[in-house]
Amino acid sequence: MNQGRTLRVTHLLTLLLLCTPLAGRAAGPWTQAELRQFARDLGDDVVAHHIQRNPKSPQDGMVFKWYRPRDGRWVLDTGCNMLGDGAWFADALCLYHRATRERWALNVLRKYPLPFYEKVLTGSDRLFGVSKGICPLWWSDGTAVARDGGAVNGFPKPPRLTSNALALDLAAMLMSAGLLCPDAGVADAATCLLHGDRACYDDPAVPLPLGVATAMLARDETLQMRCLPLMPWQIYDGPVGALAAAIGSNRTNSAPAALEEAMLNYRMHVLTQPVRPLGADFAKHFIVTIYTSLRLADLWHDDGPRQAGLSPFDDPSLTVGEKLAFYCSDKHDPVCVGSRHGPMLLGGAAVALQLMDAFPGAWEGWYRQRHAADARVSDVFSELPVLARSGPVEMAWTTSSLLVRARGPLKLRLASATPDDDASATVSLDAAGRTTAVNGNRAVLRIIAAPQADGRVELEIPFTMAKSQKRWLNAVEDSRWTARLDEGAPCNLLFLSRPETVRARLALELTDGLRYWQKLFSDKGCVPASMAVGKSSAGAADELSDAGGPAFLIAAIAEYYVWLNSERDWELALKVQAKP
Repeated sequence: MNQGRTLRVTHLLTLLLLCTPLAGRAAGPWTQAELRQFARDLGDDVVAHHIQRNPKSPQDGMVFKWYRPRDGRWVLDTGCNMLGDGAWFADALCLYHRATRERWALNVLRKYPLPFYEKVLTGSDRLFGVSKGICPLWWSDGTAVARDGGAVNGFPKPPRLTSNALALDLAAMLMSAGLLCPDAGVADAATCLLHGDRACYDDPAVPLPLGVATAMLARDETLQMRCLPLMPWQIYDGPVGALAAAIGSNRTNSAPAALEEAMLNYRMHVLTQPVRPLGADFAKHFIVTIYTSLRLADLWHDDGPRQAGLSPFDDPSLTVGEKLAFYCSDKHDPVCVGSRHGPMLLGGAAVALQLMDAFPGAWEGWYRQRHAADARVSDVFSELPVLARSGPVEMAWTTSSLLVRARGPLKLRLASATPDDDASATVSLDAAGRTTAVNGNRAVLRIIAAPQADGRVELEIPFTMAKSQKRWLNAVEDSRWTARLDEGAPCNLLFLSRPETVRARLALELTDGLRYWQKLFSDKGCVPASMAVGKSSAGAADELSDAGGPAFLIAAIAEYYVWLNSERDWELALKVQAKP
């Protein structure tokens, strides 16, 4: 391993040890040998238990989402997407091979999932009596059982037998496989997937990634001209994106969908590099989305530290507005946390670290170029001289709160700088250290005051996003507020964490998160479909071995491996091609 990178990772982790409230602190940085062994163990488990291996069966190479160790049965939920996990497993094998060049990943890819999906997409007319390009949500020859018992045979009843969610899983896999194995039939499979009969889908709209995948893999210049201008994140112009818009402007959005969209957009940008290379704007968008997802996962655990590597975003009902739809403390018996989005977040963290290294000015670029005159509020206290009429006034922010350190008496008025956003608050501190805070409707806000040895008072005002707070303001990276002290002139505030804090937090999540999953895999002998957080295990699918969890873990390991080697995944994607 690169010694300089090893020392750097150790420094980043040490920086965070005293300030990050993660549960179950784990061991330090990984070695390359450890990462490779963990990935191989995960891959071998999927091959041994989740894959249909019967050359005489049309399902040969199919990856079953769930395997039940106690009776050795494959398990299906016929109301859900059960074949998407196999696509993500194939995608992970592509990422892992291009990161490490290890043959086992390429061999598994070419022997099982890739030829299976190519066969299904180019031969679905023969297999299912529909057009080409249709992959069903599930498919069984009777060897699988339903979760509630009974053998399952056949596939969903046409015409509604697939979904756009599954099509997106397939598109991501085809993007990676097409770059790694250009000799395979990936372009034909993508073309069939794009043009498959939309009557078979749950939604007649064609997702953009399907068009992008086909345009690039089939070298269709006409389709490229139609699809590439529609790709998001070409220019960074402040706190945009699904999560930032939801938190800052109360536009309800799905936290799980936002994370998946970020990862899929990264796949699209990797594939389209020959036409439009990745740049600092894309880097900033991606890093902000991953870091915001990480901070939201921390915020959701409002009754204790969060275990690194676990995310509540497997629950599709966890929407985000000015508040989360629910918090950990709302559902004690039980809260079920799955094995998809936590590992997905780890992979995103590794890519974000690569982007921070490749584009070192991206994190602070928008602030320095457009708003350098604004008073910056970061994750450590700093003085804001423009507000210092009553002595030094310092501000900082955390995931959940605004922090102010000052001496009274003073009255601080805070408001959003976003047009049409009426959220505001007034914070008062008298000479005796007594504090009050009210929002724009004069409702009393929760505030915590801590007297300091020098006579000042440190104030913590939880944002609207905090569960027990009334509505006033939220902050995300690059949020802009206005502040006015007493009757003075207003000034602008810009919220932006320090880049070294962002790097260290992402590295800590990645290192500790993989350690958590390594131990869980060792203890249980598999990656469970979900785990209960709370007093009861009712409702958890911890008896089911999951194929999606190992897929996203292998992908995260691959991206971590790339970062440790000071390489870039998106550059390797254009360099590493498997021999025919």
